Amino acid sequence: MARSIRAVIILSCFDMCFGTWFAQATSARGSSTTGDVAGMPEVTVMAPRPPTPQELAGESVPNFVASHAVPSIVIHQIPRWRTSLCPVTIGLSPAFNQFVSARIEAVAAAVGAPQHSNAECKYHNVEIFFSAEPQKQLDEFVKFDARVLGFHYPHQTKRLATFNRPIQGWYVTATRSDSGGQAVDDPLPLPVGPPGFWSPVPPGELGSRLNNGRSSVIINALIGVDINRVIGMSIGSISDYIAMLVLSQSKSPDTCGQLPSIIDLMASNCTDRERPTQVTAGDLAFLHALYKVNLSSPVELEQSSLEDHMMREFKGP
Repeated sequence: MARSIRAVIILSCFDMCFGTWFAQATSARGSSTTGDVAGMPEVTVMAPRPPTPQELAGESVPNFVASHAVPSIVIHQIPRWRTSLCPVTIGLSPAFNQFVSARIEAVAAAVGAPQHSNAECKYHNVEIFFSAEPQKQLDEFVKFDARVLGFHYPHQTKRLATFNRPIQGWYVTATRSDSGGQAVDDPLPLPVGPPGFWSPVPPGELGSRLNNGRSSVIINALIGVDINRVIGMSIGSISDYIAMLVLSQSKSPDTCGQLPSIIDLMASNCTDRERPTQVTAGDLAFLHALYKVNLSSPVELEQSSLEDHMMREFKGP
């Protein structure tokens, strides 16, 4: 019970305090819910070309899954959203802020991620900021609440709070049990159960190799964009890249994968082919799988399920 109370307090404070503060910053710098987006790319997600046999050969799909689905630290399972995404964007003009947030919601709807039903979100759980001084902006967020960096120990804060890529993401995750319990992934557990027994996560199920009774969920995503390093890129391409980072806890590789992904857009070593400028067939197949397959299993089974689902989608009916 103590652990549950602590988790509720942490999550509520994070949503209400940080979300409200970010919303106030949005109001001051340009709202993401007002403005004219005429002349911008379509928000509708268009079907990309299917992958070629060469792009699907060998270990391309397993490698794709490994780079796009990083397991959570606490229970080492692949996280995804279980609650509706409510994005807010700051740092651009109101129209462009609106477009970025709308694009994230469009991609989320296309792949089956949770959607909010109301016209407005009560709290924002996806925060995107564009800045010519992204490190300074990130420092402000961390000073307000370092938990925005996700699971970490105090001595790791400085390293995690270093902005070193054109577009970078940080995730807050939680562990959820099949019985409904949920706790924010926290390096400071409280004692539960018999005296002397400590557990940072809700209990799972014993005796099953297929389902351990727990899953990892994303409860907040912070995405930063260094304006100086995306000059010349279209707002559509940048928005698709952000959408991919929001919807899955992904790596930002330095080289392009065999199966193309919008994540290749920012790869520093990608000279053998043209980089994608929108979400690819591989991205959509992966996200469809991420929000459909069972993710209450050991990570190896989760990865295998994602790979199988992607291959079935590529083969078609």
